Amino acid sequence: MTKQTIETIRIFSAEDLEMLYNDSAFTIEGLSLESIPDMVKWVEGYTKLKNKRVYVISGETMNTYCGNTGDNAYPNELNIVAIKLSDMKKPMNIMLPRFQVGGRWFDDVVENNRRRESEKMEKVG
Repeated sequence: MTKQTIETIRIFSAEDLEMLYNDSAFTIEGLSLESIPDMVKWVEGYTKLKNKRVYVISGETMNTYCGNTGDNAYPNELNIVAIKLSDMKKPMNIMLPRFQVGGRWFDDVVENNRRRESEKMEKVG
């Protein structure tokens, strides 16, 4: 049996970020690229993957997408790594276990960033 390699896709466009947002992709902020195989193995402990594919977003790209500034901004070089729920056979199998590894849904990450930025602007304005 051959081991399927993990396809790693770097995300830069708003269109691709919207795809992850609409999918509620499983997301870990600050994951090292070297840890991607461990993340995939962890996910596969709960659900098989239809596609061994991960998406990597830089902090800089995420800051632009969410409008993050100042203390709400990610370090530019930070990695945000996501696996689409639609690439999982049984995505709800990770719903509770994800908290053990700091996993979140991509749309929640985006909405929390935008909310914090909006609250910060209200205090200034």
